Amino acid sequence: MLASIRILIVFLVFLSVSWFPGNSVASIPHEVHSLSQYHFTAPPGLQSKVEFWKKIYSEYSTKHAVVHDINDLDIVYEVVYLGEKQLSRRSREHKLDKVKKKYRNILRKIAKSKNKNSLKGEDKRVFNLVKNDFHKASRSIRAQLGQKDRFREGIERSGLYLKEIKKILKEYNLPDELSVLPHVESSFQIGAYSSAGAAGIWQFTRGTGRLFMRVGYDVDERRDPILATHGAAKLLKKNFKSVQSWPLAITAYNHGLQGMKRAQKKHGSNFVRIIENHKSRTFGFASKNFYAEFLAALHVVKNQDKYFPNLVIKKPMSMVSFTLPDYIGIRTAMNYFDMSREEIAKTNPALRRPVLNGEKLIPKGFVFQAPSRKVDNMFARYNQIPQKVKHSSQLRSKWYTVRRGDTLSGVALRFGTTVRSLKGSNNIGGRNRIYVGQVLQLPGGKFRHRPSFQLAKLNSENFSAKLVSYKVRRHDNLSKIAKRFDTDVNHLARINRFKNPDSLYPGQRIKVPGQEIVNSNLTSKTVKTRNFKLSVDRSQVANTSESTKKTTPIKIKKAVPSGTLKVASNSSKSINRNRPAFKPVSFSSNANPDSRIGTITVDFDETLSHYAEWSLLSVRELRKINRIGKRGDISVNDKLRVNFAKTLPDKFDEKRQEYHKAIQEDFFNNYEISKLTIRSVEKGETLWEMRNDDYTIPLWLLSSYNTDKDIRSLSVGEPIVIPVIIPKDKSA
Repeated sequence: MLASIRILIVFLVFLSVSWFPGNSVASIPHEVHSLSQYHFTAPPGLQSKVEFWKKIYSEYSTKHAVVHDINDLDIVYEVVYLGEKQLSRRSREHKLDKVKKKYRNILRKIAKSKNKNSLKGEDKRVFNLVKNDFHKASRSIRAQLGQKDRFREGIERSGLYLKEIKKILKEYNLPDELSVLPHVESSFQIGAYSSAGAAGIWQFTRGTGRLFMRVGYDVDERRDPILATHGAAKLLKKNFKSVQSWPLAITAYNHGLQGMKRAQKKHGSNFVRIIENHKSRTFGFASKNFYAEFLAALHVVKNQDKYFPNLVIKKPMSMVSFTLPDYIGIRTAMNYFDMSREEIAKTNPALRRPVLNGEKLIPKGFVFQAPSRKVDNMFARYNQIPQKVKHSSQLRSKWYTVRRGDTLSGVALRFGTTVRSLKGSNNIGGRNRIYVGQVLQLPGGKFRHRPSFQLAKLNSENFSAKLVSYKVRRHDNLSKIAKRFDTDVNHLARINRFKNPDSLYPGQRIKVPGQEIVNSNLTSKTVKTRNFKLSVDRSQVANTSESTKKTTPIKIKKAVPSGTLKVASNSSKSINRNRPAFKPVSFSSNANPDSRIGTITVDFDETLSHYAEWSLLSVRELRKINRIGKRGDISVNDKLRVNFAKTLPDKFDEKRQEYHKAIQEDFFNNYEISKLTIRSVEKGETLWEMRNDDYTIPLWLLSSYNTDKDIRSLSVGEPIVIPVIIPKDKSA
């Protein structure tokens, strides 16, 4: 009798769950998710997206662009052939803009048409394709470049690492299919770097990467495919344990775990329902399509011989490795491991340029790798290295931020160089003047006059032929003047016939180019921007931190009208290396002389954990001294107190400078600024939207071109300078 009652109760509960579609239980998908075993198939409602990406990966090469609707991937207006000859990015965009404009006009024409039956030809085809809501469709046209050739290259490259990647995933009890993700992220390109600061085949951002691996000025493990795989496995495992769904966990890899948890809490675990209904400024096309791209890539890889006959898959290199017990220089490694600098860089991709060019040592504890065909016994070879070239600590960085009370001779003495060398490396005038906050390049060895990264250079043909007179100001040097007038030191020296460019003095009159830059392609033009005035010192470009994908709403303020805005576009910009990446530590003049409490100003993408690492304090100590609660956060330009009882302020600033310097070097190794554009801030617009039209512009770079503004609090209608960036790899 009791058993019968229990069966009846269970049956009634089942009926109640089935009867009410709004019940939260009904939102749970029927497939069973597990950590290690999962059948990856497209859930109902996602098939069209997966089919679209299958074609992108296996049918259309980079010579084709698919013009489609951004929301409904079944709507493909046209596949544009870009030609056999590879177009520049600008030419490609110009061609595609014409096609997109054509379909926008057709859709708007259809929307205005009262008699849809009278439509003919192309108009009728588009009408049958879109069916309804034509005004909305006219605002949702996008072009996707084909990837067939790149995907093929990625499959061939993957042979170098795939066996080890699958082995690592198995160690973490994760599905074997996750090894396909690097195809979506980077096509297995080791040197892949996004404008948002993501690096390596797994495309870790700097902030996420440092949670799972070493990301610093000397070593960046995101660049090493095998080391980064360990980090990716940890992140994916963490995501799955949090959301208990592989579609959500994989999407969180792109969108962020917290964002997906919010979506799951609001819409349940039905992935397609989240895709269709979740609204967030950062949950855009890339995040909505990431899982579909993964499923498409998985299908293509499983059928790679069908889609890509005659593949030549690369074989993994046989390597030996050894954990270094000391710090050693790159030349020491070259000599005793019988390897060239290029071979060391290739087999140890985590080593950054400062190590490879000798500014820093290969750090203690680093797992050094070498081809087994060249090195049979690394332990024996290491023991042959003399003790005098083994070091117990890392070299200090080869640049220094000037502090109050510093003199040129004092800095030279501290770093074992000469005043003459310092002046030569930094274009300092005859009066030996330096200023607080100036970043001095410290000379050293064969790299004395060579920056650690290549800056964008201005072509002298673009300089205005019109010259004006300029009166040298106090603290001026030729480098500062050159940047102020969008030129370079050599050009100034040439037009003024300087025999000694460092012999400037206040009050001296010199010739400088006009403010505008002449360019045959990008001419100066007057832009109406709701009559708001722009005042930007474009020569002052700060070296700060990387951009993140965090959305920052713009605060609405009342703007003051003032006139029209004249814009001079230029083909390239250089960064002012004399500006610090941040304001150095300061101490109150009224404080106790024995006090070790200094004040810092928060810069872009700096966190309490960064300050804790650099000051050897805990985050808890920093929160306590600044009275910040557990959920309290910090913002750019906030003033924070730091206790320097465990480290010196200059060492803190050195580590801080390294952090920002690495970000800037990585960015300018991969991107250049092609021109400047102006746009007005629209109501409700966020910085994320403003800087994400083509490539994500780092916030530090955007701020650098708008130094008279708080870019986190802009007025509606206020004009803002947008640097347009393009990859140095023209095929990207």
